[in-house]
Amino acid sequence: MGDYWKDNNIEKPQQVVVCAACRSGEVIFSGARHFDKVMNSQIRAVKEYRNLHGFTEGFIDQFGDFLTRKEAMKIAIAAGQKVDIECGCGGHKDILFSEGLY
Repeated sequence: MGDYWKDNNIEKPQQVVVCAACRSGEVIFSGARHFDKVMNSQIRAVKEYRNLHGFTEGFIDQFGDFLTRKEAMKIAIAAGQKVDIECGCGGHKDILFSEGLY
């Protein structure tokens, strides 16, 4: 598969953090918050067909790529997204929580 942006001579937009996500293996679940009712409904639906093991909490960007909490914090800061470190991230300066983003 080629690079969509280069192949179409389009400058790739600034990467931004879009929403909370959890990954189990190669399956990514997303929602407004980690394990909220939307994410839980996705997990319940998939559990019937797959054996899920453990979850990694993180986020997805506007391209659908999974980001760890650390990667998401770096991207949110670089993109100029408003991040409430003191209140929403429990004072952590290097990991992102959805409460600190929106």
